[in-house]
Amino acid sequence: MSRTVRSLLQDAPQLDPAVSGSEVYDLFSEDDDLLVCAVVEGGRPIGLVSRNAFFLRMADTHGRALFGRRPVTFVMQKDPLIVEGDRLISELSQHILTDRTAALFDGFVITDAGKYAGIGTGVALMKTLHGESEERNRKLVALAEQLGRARIEAMSANQAKSEFLATMSHEIRTPLNGVLGVAQLLEESGLNAEQARLAQTIRSSGEILLRLLNDVLDLSKIEAGKTELELSDFEVDELVQAASNLWRARAEEKGLEFRVRLAGEPGARLRGDPVRLKQVLFNLIGNAIKFTSEGSIEVQLHTLKIGPARTVLSARVMDTGCGVPESAHAKLFSAFTQADGATSRRYGGTGLGLTISKRLVELMGGTIGFESVPGQGSTFHFEVPLAHAATPAQPAAPASATAAHGAGGMPQPAGGGPRILVAEDNPINQEVIQGFLKLRGWTCQIAPDGAAAVDAARREAFDLILMDVQMPGMDGFEATAAIRALPAPICSTPILALTANAMRGDDKRCRAAGMDGYASKPIEKAAFFGEIERLLEAGRSETPKAAGAA
Repeated sequence: MSRTVRSLLQDAPQLDPAVSGSEVYDLFSEDDDLLVCAVVEGGRPIGLVSRNAFFLRMADTHGRALFGRRPVTFVMQKDPLIVEGDRLISELSQHILTDRTAALFDGFVITDAGKYAGIGTGVALMKTLHGESEERNRKLVALAEQLGRARIEAMSANQAKSEFLATMSHEIRTPLNGVLGVAQLLEESGLNAEQARLAQTIRSSGEILLRLLNDVLDLSKIEAGKTELELSDFEVDELVQAASNLWRARAEEKGLEFRVRLAGEPGARLRGDPVRLKQVLFNLIGNAIKFTSEGSIEVQLHTLKIGPARTVLSARVMDTGCGVPESAHAKLFSAFTQADGATSRRYGGTGLGLTISKRLVELMGGTIGFESVPGQGSTFHFEVPLAHAATPAQPAAPASATAAHGAGGMPQPAGGGPRILVAEDNPINQEVIQGFLKLRGWTCQIAPDGAAAVDAARREAFDLILMDVQMPGMDGFEATAAIRALPAPICSTPILALTANAMRGDDKRCRAAGMDGYASKPIEKAAFFGEIERLLEAGRSETPKAAGAA
């Protein structure tokens, strides 16, 4: 904070108005440091005598003879700058620079309640301002250092948070894999109606926990600024088909009419992040079904070209549900909120879905909003500008491509099934994986850690290796690198990452480490066998990999 003018007070003799010019001349001559004197009458300043201005007048032709005998009032500045001592120095300096520049050279008078207190000089003012500037600079440097340390601490805390969430994700997904995996196996074991209902309840509850876990992880990554869009070409028709396939049965279970419609150019191919687009669209559809007890759900997708290379994809999800109260409109897209407490108790959920959807749509450069009438329904909508696809649509695979597949679209290798090695340290996960493979009549060999998996791969040939990532001792990444370094044809054995690490981007890490596919835990039967089918098929037709290839 700037100091007051009082701190600029300088020692200087007061001049009586009757003092002669020659006496003033002697004062300045005897004291080389005396720069200015005030002329004071009755305790109040009436003028100012600046050393420079005074000597200029006295040195003028006949100056000393003219002014030496006369009172100082003849040579004083009759309109000096007068400032109160409690005025801020910053205000004084601004006033001098804008209105009284001469005061920097001539000086100024300082008063206290109008009474003479002393004089101030431009030199003292500049010294004080310089000192304050240095002090501000020191404070700014200290503040910058504090901010730097705070930033490092925040980054460290954020890193710790990310590591904690990744660890918690793995630790929660591992038992969830047991719950959901065993539930799916039970459903395949010929249960009676009551037992099947109970198994379905277990699986549905586990899926709810999994969705909640995914929501928390998604929001954490978005808030940390670590969410990146993965751009690829896709067909809008695929979104329509996926929405219809996934949600129609769930809507019909509640007795709701369900329609999905596409308007705009048929077969439009765009470039964007189809996974994130589905996440937003599916979240809105899921909410519509959750909050609608009777009536219908209608989903409308529309494409509109806005230039030679850009198209806006818009979506509207309309329901006849309970609607959103007016009081909840402002906070509906805020994290961890629902319309009200009764809504949360009745329908459950964390209230993260709409927050994540809004952040994702904005990340894609779009907008999201809603209209709602309580008791009549809601319409949620979003639109996102997307580039046109860089590649043309690929022709459908010929029917003969699946001719080698048996019932359920699964490959039927000769010799009683494929030879599968499972690298997994968790006994429950071992049992679940064996149970899933048994559904196809297949068996497997278990390796309890990465080192055992490498030894097994070195001793005998396998058609496929299911590789957990986090294992004691040698983990899945190290084991994969060791297998890829073995001689051919061992090094070309297909490896499927089967892991509870499910943060977005983990699949890329697995493939970069040399794995050929990725399936997350908890195991979802269709996706699990789909990846196995793909890798077994590729293993039969692919040329052997070079040793050490990733």
